[in-house]
Amino acid sequence: MGTIHHEATLTVPADVAWDFLDRYTRAEVHIFSACVSERRKDDHRVVTLIDGTELWERNVTVDPQRKRAVYAIPGFPGAEHHQAEMRVLTDDDGTATLLWTTDILPHELATHLSDTYAVMFSELLTAVNGHRP
Repeated sequence: MGTIHHEATLTVPADVAWDFLDRYTRAEVHIFSACVSERRKDDHRVVTLIDGTELWERNVTVDPQRKRAVYAIPGFPGAEHHQAEMRVLTDDDGTATLLWTTDILPHELATHLSDTYAVMFSELLTAVNGHRP
């Protein structure tokens, strides 16, 4: 399975970062420039891309205690499998780290999407660091 992994130290505390990710799971915040809108339908975030394609992101786990959100996109174009985890860690020095890991099949798709996901992670990082609950 191919994996795309990004992590970075945040400028906001872990609780603020988690508040943002929790709102993300409920489609209450807009992050990515490749998306025009998000809405919630039951356990899904329905994301509309610029070309009108809808991606149904199913919330698998939203765990405030571990500051961890896992979602799957069964209909991800060209993929047999897509599952991602966003997690906030509290570091020993009191700072927070944001992790975003995506597992995808076929594994070659991870290489193909790596540049796109790097841009998206940069957008995510900017949004989380700018969040004021």
